[in-house]
This record gives sequence, structure tokens and C-alpha cells, in this order.
Amino acid sequence: MQLVKIENALSVPEVIKSSPLICTEGKKNDVVKQIIRIIEYFLKIVGKEMEVFQIQILAGDLYDRFKTDTVDDIIILFKMARKGEFGKVYKIDNFEVMRWVDEYFLHKSAEREKMIEKKKNSFKKQSVETAMSDEAYAKFTELQKRISDPIKKRAETFSISKALKSMDGYLEDLDKTSQKLSDNDLKFEILKTQNTNQQAWEILMLEQERRKQLKKKK
Repeated sequence: MQLVKIENALSVPEVIKSSPLICTEGKKNDVVKQIIRIIEYFLKIVGKEMEVFQIQILAGDLYDRFKTDTVDDIIILFKMARKGEFGKVYKIDNFEVMRWVDEYFLHKSAEREKMIEKKKNSFKKQSVETAMSDEAYAKFTELQKRISDPIKKRAETFSISKALKSMDGYLEDLDKTSQKLSDNDLKFEILKTQNTNQQAWEILMLEQERRKQLKKKK
């Protein structure tokens, strides 16, 4: 079955790097059908059963929980469950699967932190103190002005003087300064760095994931 090949080739780091978000995958009904096939494959492998309507409800709930994640995440979720990484599978129902989802998100978040830390360490080893380019200087100046704008009093201003000295300083401070950005500013910075600064993009994505996890706990 094609799902066997797909799940064998998947890993959380690869999903974080390259898999498309569910919300960009097209119509909800089409994505839900994919999720139903994943659930049915899992049930067949573990020898469990669910009513058709239960599978449909579960697929819809998984779509909502993973809307800003990926279909590949759901495949890995059930793979981990099959291997007993969330505990022995005694029963399959919506509540049990949602418990697995919570554990999976914690696992994914930890993997993302490892990736970012590894990237930061690699960057430190390979780079030397490098003055920022005129373009980068302009971008940081623009960011500071936007955050300091009186219209946005809710956004706390922060100094980027250290960042202006070197790219290392900017990246080292970014995990803290990103926490002070509004949600809209954070999204803007993610889009801006996606194709220009991979390291900064990953740090900003981690902050976005942290906020998502906080919202899910409320």
C-alpha cells in the first residue's frame, strides 16, 4: 500500500522542513477524505474497528486540530500510536486519539527546538563576526520603527543595537525579541525571512508554535 511507503519515508524533521500545511491543501472535504483513509489503514493494521460515522467525525476533528500543520503529521501520529509510543492501544475512540494528538504536538515542538538549536550551533561554528549588510540594516530599522509606532502602543519596543553589530548577535537575541512581537508582526517577519534567512525563520516559527501550544491549553 502506498501509505506504507509514505510513512516509512516520513520523519518529524522532514515534515517541519517541507510538508505543506493542511490549510493550503485545498477543499476541506478532499483533505478529510485523505484523513479517513489514514484512519482506516491504521485500524486495519492494529485490528481495531470504528463505526463509519465515528471515523468521519474523528477525521473532521483531526482536520481542525492539524489545520496549521500537515497531513504528514497525521500519518506520523498514527505510526507512533501503532508502535506504542503513546502507550498500549486498548481502544480507539475520539478522546483517545485526541490524547495522542496532544502528546504528538509536544513531541513535534521538542523536535523543532532540537533542529533550531542544532542550526544555531552550526551557524556559530561556520560564521565569523560579520557586519550586517545595508539591506539588513534597513530592515531592522524599519522593524524598530514599526514596533515603536505610537499607534501600536501594545507592542513593547526593544533595542536592536546588538543585532546591528553582527548577524550572530541578532540571531542570539531573536528568540527573546520575537516574543515581544504582536501576532501580526510575527507573521510578517516569518514571511520576510522565509527565503532570505533560514535560521531567523526557524526561530520565528518556533515562537509561533509556542503561541499555538499556549492557545491550545486555554
